[in-house]
Amino acid sequence: MVVRALGPQDAAAYRELRLRALREHPEAFTSSFEEEADKPLAWSQQRLTVAADRPHDFFLGAYQGSDLVGMVGLLGRYRPKERHNATVVGMYVAPEVKGQRVGLALLRELIRKAGASQGLEQLDLTVTAGNDTAQGIYARCGFTVFGILQDAIKVQGRGYAKVHMVLRLR
Repeated sequence: MVVRALGPQDAAAYRELRLRALREHPEAFTSSFEEEADKPLAWSQQRLTVAADRPHDFFLGAYQGSDLVGMVGLLGRYRPKERHNATVVGMYVAPEVKGQRVGLALLRELIRKAGASQGLEQLDLTVTAGNDTAQGIYARCGFTVFGILQDAIKVQGRGYAKVHMVLRLR
């Protein structure tokens, strides 16, 4: 398995894996399959393009051979009072590689890369309450819980709580 930065050339594989994640686990993501399926490939290409005005934004992929089997992203906040923060987004690992520590490898590389970013001091994320596997990986990498938002999202009328976690880099 190879973990590396994703770029515009990975957009088709990224889009396919993202749509799979949204379809198979709608409770795990704020975005929905329906809204994302309508976005063109160009949206994924743009999302994976490094931009000088967004230095903390990047996406990583885990490849097994030529197959993208996992992904995670980091999105910075760029208002002057928030520039020291970034949010971990879109973590997903295909079930066929479960138990191979793909999620842990992705998250460790994200933290390493974020830690090398000038001015970035902390990372935050949300995880759906009850997703103990994901929450355990985040905790293993140093994230701690700072709150829970009940009914943060609704899927087919059912509310799901989101656990908020943070990691201080410095």
